[in-house]
Amino acid sequence: MRVNILAAGSRGDVQPMVALGVGLQRAGHEVTVCAGDDFEPLVTSHGVGFAPAGVRIEELIASPLGVAWLGESSRSPWHELAALRRFVRSTVEEYAGAWLPLVGSADLWVSGMLTVHAADALASAGGGRHVSTEFAPVRPTREGTAGLQPVLPRRSSVLNVLAAQVLQATVASVFAPPGDQVRRELGLPATGTRGMLDAMRRTPALLAASPLVVPPAPDWHGDPEVTGYWFLDDDPGFVPDDALATWVGEGRRTAYVGFGSMSTSEARHLGELVAVAARAARVRVVLHSGSAGLASHDDTWVHSVGSVPHGWLLPRTAGVVHHGGAGTTAAALRAGVPQAVVAHIGDQPYWGRRVWELGVGARPVRRHELSVEWLTEVLRGFARGVSAERAAVVGAAIRAEDGVGRAVEALTRP
Repeated sequence: MRVNILAAGSRGDVQPMVALGVGLQRAGHEVTVCAGDDFEPLVTSHGVGFAPAGVRIEELIASPLGVAWLGESSRSPWHELAALRRFVRSTVEEYAGAWLPLVGSADLWVSGMLTVHAADALASAGGGRHVSTEFAPVRPTREGTAGLQPVLPRRSSVLNVLAAQVLQATVASVFAPPGDQVRRELGLPATGTRGMLDAMRRTPALLAASPLVVPPAPDWHGDPEVTGYWFLDDDPGFVPDDALATWVGEGRRTAYVGFGSMSTSEARHLGELVAVAARAARVRVVLHSGSAGLASHDDTWVHSVGSVPHGWLLPRTAGVVHHGGAGTTAAALRAGVPQAVVAHIGDQPYWGRRVWELGVGARPVRRHELSVEWLTEVLRGFARGVSAERAAVVGAAIRAEDGVGRAVEALTRP
């Protein structure tokens, strides 16, 4: 079977799609992942076919458009929505131009949230089944634990359904333009928000999360199917440099702080905030530079690093402070260590809330609420082993799941 995976977005959106592609190839299928040009090494190093999307996501993230969305919108959902809309519109021509040549080349199309509308049109025009994937629960449900932005997080209520319907329509209004551009190029009428909502609702979906973290809602009736996380195996040949190996050596109290693809105009301030908190808590920190280029001049308490495999690093720490991206949350859960979320945008507040509700980490804060005092207490909690026992139990359960295997089985059912 020929499979085209449309993986738009940052590394957190692309990496699980690569894991799925690896699983499908091992099952004997021919897979191509279409993603941002800067992810070609990630895709091809795992033996999966690659088609460039014509955009360089990391450059966009570091641009004023990216900073306005990722680094400066946590105070206002309206600011976040407007900034995201501008960000998406800046990629429309490139994405559509990359997807159109793929018409007729697949027996199965696998889309994400940004690409479901386009994949629906491509599958209709050139043939092939279409299954969408979700990395956060966006389908309407009464259940607060499975709702991205529920009115009543701890209860079952029709109010949660209504909130999810509004959220789903909002998401569709933001992400419809690339799909509409594809439709126009195919000679089809643009259908806008209504058309994308229709595609989302009638396309079967897989939710790449652990059912322990996102309990399948009864009113979903199995759609989406909650498969477990899609982890991409780390490079088994990874060897840390001597400085990092010593920093996280056995017997040392070390925490990880990193905010992934979240760019910011306050990188210097944020790096110093981490250093002050680490010094106050007397906990050594590995600080991931990320897209923001975070760093600190305090080499007594903070060791700055670039990209290091989460599978190697996180289990060697006493705890993880991060932005609440679905992928980083999953990696910290699998590592079996406590975590704390500093939510910036989108689904991140949901993951922070679930971490707290599961008892595997501290109460989350939003980016604009981050303070030396909060971070100091979190780091001290890591050093004391707060939530460590529960995190270890949850980690063992998640490591026992086979999310990719279950997803491959679902995609290849007759």
